[in-house]
Amino acid sequence: MRVPYGNFTPFKIPEESEVDDDNLIMLADAGTTAYWSVDNSGMKEGDTVIILGCGPVGLLAQKFAWLKGASRVIAVDYVGYRLEHAKRTNNVEVINFEDYENVGSYLHEMTKGGADVVIDCVGMDGKMTDLEFLATGLKLHGGSMGALVMASQAVRKGGNVQVTGVYGSRYNGFPFGDFFMRNVNIRTGQAPVVHYMPFLHDLIAHGKVDLSDIITHPMSLDDAKRGYEIFDTKTEDCIKVVLKP
Repeated sequence: MRVPYGNFTPFKIPEESEVDDDNLIMLADAGTTAYWSVDNSGMKEGDTVIILGCGPVGLLAQKFAWLKGASRVIAVDYVGYRLEHAKRTNNVEVINFEDYENVGSYLHEMTKGGADVVIDCVGMDGKMTDLEFLATGLKLHGGSMGALVMASQAVRKGGNVQVTGVYGSRYNGFPFGDFFMRNVNIRTGQAPVVHYMPFLHDLIAHGKVDLSDIITHPMSLDDAKRGYEIFDTKTEDCIKVVLKP
């Protein structure tokens, strides 16, 4: 197998490292992406942070928001067991967006003018409206935009929105005016994972953070198909699958 830039992307685990495999595997993507999300968001000590999405990256971003000195962390999702995990493991406030007619406005109100930072860990694969589903099927739209709309309503004037969830293609009704009129900064892109690996390894090695508690389904490589299925369908309370040969 030919791997482009194969001599650049790996991180060699130090010989003296005592970090367990479950934590080490998080260096490859979820953990480093989550840390970069908080780092790139411009979050400062004492900030109120709203994190949209309680998948693996969202759950780990909650940990890092606390680690970097957030005064308040609010997690938003609609999957009950993921919200329960966030509350139990990360000690965050949790909001099920299906419980509110306009959750963006509710978040704005409960934070008394909006959060300093909103981090979108959802992207275009979030829950779509009927119109988004139809337009996406017709190739007129690129998927869900609910998290972006929510972020535009929940962030304070002059606040920051960090977009980590993946988006692509075209989007109708993008709330650009809401961002523009309120001086909101939008930060986005793909995490430069390889540059964060050594730093995150040291954080784990020194006991600053444990990333392994999101693993709910350690499975054999032979069960990979089933692992993908239960993660995609959000069944069996699945948060993170780890395949072990």
